[in-house]
Amino acid sequence: MTDMVDTTEHTSAGPHGNGPARPANGIASDDNGRHAARAARIGLLSVSLGTAGLGGAWQAAATTFAPALRVSDALFAVSGLIWLVLLAQYLRHGGSRWRNVRHDLRHPGQGFALGYVPIVGMLIAGHFSRFELTGARWAYAVSLTVAALIAARLLAHWLTGALSSATLHPGYLLPVSSAPFVASAMASTLGLPGVADAAFAVGLLYWLAFGTVILGSLVANGPLPGPARPALTVLTIPPATGGIAWTAAHQGVFDAVGYGFAGTLLFTVLLVAFLLPELNQPSFHPGLWVFSFPIAASTNFAIRWVHASALPGGPALTGILLAGATIALVLLAAATLHHRARRALPG
Repeated sequence: MTDMVDTTEHTSAGPHGNGPARPANGIASDDNGRHAARAARIGLLSVSLGTAGLGGAWQAAATTFAPALRVSDALFAVSGLIWLVLLAQYLRHGGSRWRNVRHDLRHPGQGFALGYVPIVGMLIAGHFSRFELTGARWAYAVSLTVAALIAARLLAHWLTGALSSATLHPGYLLPVSSAPFVASAMASTLGLPGVADAAFAVGLLYWLAFGTVILGSLVANGPLPGPARPALTVLTIPPATGGIAWTAAHQGVFDAVGYGFAGTLLFTVLLVAFLLPELNQPSFHPGLWVFSFPIAASTNFAIRWVHASALPGGPALTGILLAGATIALVLLAAATLHHRARRALPG
């Protein structure tokens, strides 16, 4: 499991701005190396998030194919194992110190990725709640608190002008919009309707507000740097997770709002399809796992829509959607293992 980690792909610059004098070169180099190691672990949590997202899609398909629930359990177990290993390594490389966490949150290119930690925690708690509801609620409460603290701290940092509009990309929607939508959906699963409504309101507000700012920045400031362009697929996550949250709160029924989310997601998927030539990367790198959760969450919501709409050929369409998402993540996993094997070769 730890062989998946490759810190050379996730380097970053040191802290910006005026501050205390830098320590001796050896210490500064060590600090930068530890930050790079932490950034690598947090970045690789997209593997855990994508696996949990695929587990959610299989869980949604269980209404059509009962055995799908067992596959979902296995995927969530794998996601949880990856999550625990990477989180432990993050803490081992200095993530247990508030000074380092604060530095990581302030990083303009990677701070938002800390939102992966509580999102995966909430997804796992919600999924396994059928075995132990009380324990799942406590685990969810801890993850929700962490998600709220990360989102509020990030927003406070961004609102002070510390984030240039030139660096904005859709990944910043993850902690401030997608995380609340996930929190809302899991609260409905855990039988906490008040929490679900509150989290949904937060997600909707900051999706509309911050999403508008990000889209405006992308239009006004030109294309993103090549390595950051895959993050454009994250545009599909808010309508997908928001739609899942809404339908989860309404017992799976698609009303006008549910169809509104479906239409928004469909249009956004079409937009991303036209952007695919711009997302092409010269070679594989683990950062391409950013594709995984958008694919999984969109598939999850689409399967729910197919089931609620009772479409002719619904089971076949569900199978096609599920197979497509599963194949996509299997290909990502295979490419990751191949990439790691090539880097391990001498010379």
